Amino acid sequence: MPIYLPPNMGKKMVVDVSVLVTNYNHGKYLPECLDAIFSQSVSPKEVVVIDDASTDGSIALIEEFQKRHSNLVLLRNPVNLGPAKTMNKAIEHAQGKFLVLAAADDQILPGFLEKGAQCLEQNPEIGICCSEPSFFMGEKPYTFFTKAISSEKRFSLIASSEIAHSYLHSPLWIPTHASLYRRELVLKYGCLDEGLKHLCDWYLNCQITMAHGIAYIPESFGAFRLSPHSYGAKWNRSYRKKIELYRHLFTKLKQESVLFKTAMSKAGVLGLISSDVLLYLLLHLSLWKYFPRAFYRKMCNFFRKAVA
Repeated sequence: MPIYLPPNMGKKMVVDVSVLVTNYNHGKYLPECLDAIFSQSVSPKEVVVIDDASTDGSIALIEEFQKRHSNLVLLRNPVNLGPAKTMNKAIEHAQGKFLVLAAADDQILPGFLEKGAQCLEQNPEIGICCSEPSFFMGEKPYTFFTKAISSEKRFSLIASSEIAHSYLHSPLWIPTHASLYRRELVLKYGCLDEGLKHLCDWYLNCQITMAHGIAYIPESFGAFRLSPHSYGAKWNRSYRKKIELYRHLFTKLKQESVLFKTAMSKAGVLGLISSDVLLYLLLHLSLWKYFPRAFYRKMCNFFRKAVA
């Protein structure tokens, strides 16, 4: 694993990782988010915080952290652009070989940077290193709970040739907040498609994993804050709003390679998103090929939750 020591970084080893943090009026949570990053066992090459025109004093907080951390970069949007476009700006700015795609109200957990970077360095054929996701809500003291994404309880590599089977027959999904990405692949697949709204990272994860596979580490490296005010929660409330989103999704999918469309069908990954996508599939004859396995995957999710 490439390690170097830039000025003012003390004795911590530095890994070739850019931690990208989007922020919009989350000044309340920024200190604990940044403390979690800077208390990792290794230092990232850079921490890029991009502020989406906050009005809550977030900038002053970030500037205070900059005084103590020379690898903290602040980017500012003059107007609010939304989460996907904001993260894409951070990705384009990033210099690290590997990327963490984070939000200011979430937290990364101990060991993430060291173990994730080592994993991707040692397995150059793999596109994403993922871990078990953790979740929390409310105010301190937080209670964290973890969701299994694999029936395996050991480190495992899932090649692209096996990933569709794993998606369909196991609890596998890729938790963006608890995964480390190869920057070159994120750029290769066009970063986050802003038209996909809260599904943009899910689609990028499908693109990368179907072609490059994953490494799975049976620990939790990221904690996601559950909130009724989150971007995803707001979009999930209205089927009418999602119709346009689904139109965009399936127009995009139609333009993909036959290999990718076949993999998406075989994997049943459409069953990982809202149940109402199944209704959309049924109402569009040309999309029926995606329905059986998406329905199967959704039912598997239902029964796993029922017996948990």
